Amino acid sequence: MPPSTFFFVTFLLCLTTPEAKVFGRCELARALRYNYGFPLDQLPTWVCIANYESLYDTSAFNRVSGDHGIFQISQLCWCSDDKHPGKNCNAVCSKFRDDDIADDVACVKKIFAENERLSGDGFDGWMTYQSCRDNVGEFTTGCF
Repeated sequence: MPPSTFFFVTFLLCLTTPEAKVFGRCELARALRYNYGFPLDQLPTWVCIANYESLYDTSAFNRVSGDHGIFQISQLCWCSDDKHPGKNCNAVCSKFRDDDIADDVACVKKIFAENERLSGDGFDGWMTYQSCRDNVGEFTTGCF
C-alpha cells in the first residue's frame, strides 16, 4: 500500500465515531441485571425508560435537550459536551453514545441516587418515567 493511501485510510478511521448498539429489550434487561447488578424488581422500569428515551439505541442524541445515549443523560447537569470530563458524572457526553454502556450505567446510578434523595423516587430523573409507572412487566416478560 502506498504511504499516501495508508495515511488517508488512517485519517478516515480517526474520523469515524465509536460503534453504537441497538439493544433488544431482553438483551438490555439481562445486561443490566447480570453485568451491572440492577435489582430485579427495577428492571422492567429501566427497560421501559430506555425504550421511551432511545428505543434502546446507544447512539441516541436529542439536539434540542442535549440528552445523550440509551438513557438520554442530560448535558445540563450530568456530563460535559467538550473533550474534558465534567459535571456531576465527571463524563464526556459523547461517551454515552457508544456501544459501551458501563459509563452510562455509572451515571444513571448517580442520577437515580440523587433523585431518590430529593424526591424519594429515583426514577423521577426521567420524564418518560410517567409512561413507565404502571404495568411495565411486559418489558421483561420472557427475558429471565
